[in-house]
Amino acid sequence: MHGPETPGTATAADVPDALRPPPGNPRFPAVDGLRALAAIMVLVGHTSFLAGVNGHGQLGQVLSRFDLGVALFFIISGFLLYRPFVAARMDGRPGPGVLRYGRRRLLRIVPAYWLALTVLAIWPGLGGDVFGHAPVYYFFLQDLRIEWIQGGITTVWSLCVEMQFYLVLPLYALAAARFLSGRDAGLQVRVELLCLAALGAASFALRTWAYGDPSPDTISWTVAGSFLWFAFGMAMAVVSARWHGATRRPAPLALIDRRPLLPWAVALVLTAVVSHIGLPTVAPQFYSKGDWFWEHLLYGLIAVAIAAPATIAVLSPGALPHRLLTLKPVAWLGLVSYGIFLWHHPLTAQFIHVQDWTTHGSFVIYTFVVFAVATAFAAASYYLVERPLLRFKDPRPKPPRATPSAPADPDRVELVRAV
Repeated sequence: MHGPETPGTATAADVPDALRPPPGNPRFPAVDGLRALAAIMVLVGHTSFLAGVNGHGQLGQVLSRFDLGVALFFIISGFLLYRPFVAARMDGRPGPGVLRYGRRRLLRIVPAYWLALTVLAIWPGLGGDVFGHAPVYYFFLQDLRIEWIQGGITTVWSLCVEMQFYLVLPLYALAAARFLSGRDAGLQVRVELLCLAALGAASFALRTWAYGDPSPDTISWTVAGSFLWFAFGMAMAVVSARWHGATRRPAPLALIDRRPLLPWAVALVLTAVVSHIGLPTVAPQFYSKGDWFWEHLLYGLIAVAIAAPATIAVLSPGALPHRLLTLKPVAWLGLVSYGIFLWHHPLTAQFIHVQDWTTHGSFVIYTFVVFAVATAFAAASYYLVERPLLRFKDPRPKPPRATPSAPADPDRVELVRAV
């Protein structure tokens, strides 16, 4: 079984309800910075596309690949949500309750999304007749048809995939517990990594096979076609649960502990590769099947490399990745990153005219304005709606019962005192 958690991880009392892990589980504070990074990458990817920067020059080649922020979001979800289940199984204790898990997910996702969808449908307006097709857009069915994806908050197709993953995850966790509980930890790790590899490969193959007729297909926009990225995160959760607090760690993990910048160097190299192998810089309908294959695989590997120091490494507080990802402004952006993701895309079209503030147009000013306005909306959503509701993610402890020996009768109390 894995050893005690590394000291220094924040306790539940130290963190906001939005970021509090399930009871009895450690927190990974550097993951807040990963959330911020993923949200900013998605936002910049959209502004660079609308501003016409994608594909122009070295910078444009790299920015055209910033949609890999979605892969990073999925890997974070796979890691954080599965780790409590697998850690409980390896420790031989009960895992998270399914009802409590469901309540935590609904409170985290639904109120903020419904607020953003309603407000944005009124201003600046959304396509797809949101109120006329309310069940589609309010109940996360948007990714099931291409024309629905193009309406509402178009980026929410990935949130629909997340919701599907939330339904699949406890079923997988229960099955894994049924067959692996009580077995040797090493065997559990080997079997589970093989299972996740098989499921991820099957999803990847299905996604690649389905692409092209029609192009793009709907399978690619569901958890069935995106599970590889979640599987990467779940595999990292297995590795973390097994060796996070171990005295002796496998050589690859020990190397990352000593050289935490190494995975980021790998991410930079892979980003350069994916930016210069001729992938289209516009809509998916211009991709070939080979483009679709390589983008999905490389995006997943890049996201794993970016996430590794914050998830499977055991870092000292002085390690550069830890210091960068836990800076207070970065951590705060991670706190409201869900709102930034929800609010930014409709604003990209609304504020594109700010490029005209300069003679030759300014992608930087345009991106900054969209970021600032989206962050303002996200902060308002968090402090006014999300934070009050997220206090109910976990049931409050019941007040202790009076012990049977405690005298409840006031006269009897006085008699006891007199004696």
